[in-house]
Amino acid sequence: MRHLRYFVAVAEELNFRRAAERLRVAQPALSRQVRDLEHTVGVRLLNRNTAGVMLTDAGAVFLDEARDILERADMAVAAAREAETGKVGRLTVGNLGALSAGFLPAALSAFRARFPKVEVNLEEMALADQVPALRAGTIQVGFAIDQGEALPSGFDSTEVLVARVAVALGRDHPLARQSRVSLVDLSHEQLLCIGQSTRHDLHRQRLEAIFAARGIKHRPMRRVNSLESLVALVAGDHGVSIMVPFASSPSAENILFRRIKEDGDDLDFRLSAVWRKSGGSRLALNFVEVLRDLSARGT
Repeated sequence: MRHLRYFVAVAEELNFRRAAERLRVAQPALSRQVRDLEHTVGVRLLNRNTAGVMLTDAGAVFLDEARDILERADMAVAAAREAETGKVGRLTVGNLGALSAGFLPAALSAFRARFPKVEVNLEEMALADQVPALRAGTIQVGFAIDQGEALPSGFDSTEVLVARVAVALGRDHPLARQSRVSLVDLSHEQLLCIGQSTRHDLHRQRLEAIFAARGIKHRPMRRVNSLESLVALVAGDHGVSIMVPFASSPSAENILFRRIKEDGDDLDFRLSAVWRKSGGSRLALNFVEVLRDLSARGT
């Protein structure tokens, strides 16, 4: 880069002394650098004589190319500096579908307004897979349920959603006529939970703990493999569930949510954004800051 800048200065000034003053370098050093460049290129770029300096045909062509290279180098430096501050780049965020629909669209809109040059991708994955995906670098911001447990070493988090869980019922279910439903009333119902295996079993574990904390026995729970399947089964009166109320799913209009009569902190669903503490990207921190602002405003 230095050789190119020196050559361009001489080619534009057509005078070594003025070029040296412009670059604030000693003239002998400038002359040496230009000669080294000509030696590397393998052709004479400048004709020097007592009348002054003139570009050769090869030098004129090289000047255009050198200017283009220097301009692109300056652009690369500017881009790198913007990336360092999280103003450009690509951000991948874990997506929880309907569960994150209550806050993620607003966060994406606010982030776009602040950082229009950043491309955001959403990676659909289960809650249980988000921290491993962060560790592997598949995503830069993920989400986890606050269960009173410490995050793995090297991760940080901030709370983005607090919601009271409710009973999900089909519109024609007898309990749908009540404004509040007791957990005791659900003990003989077919309870549905989301989970494909013991590794993806957070929903069942939470529901089991809610009933156990109150000494209420219930029928064995039935696992379904997705939120969409659970909503469809609830809407068709094939069971009931306890979950965070949402209204963004296409199937949400076919189910009703009723408040739970019992009280307790375990009925609060707390979701936190999670990111790598050290070695994490500035992009992730900027997105987390947007999430914090929206959470503080109650959005």
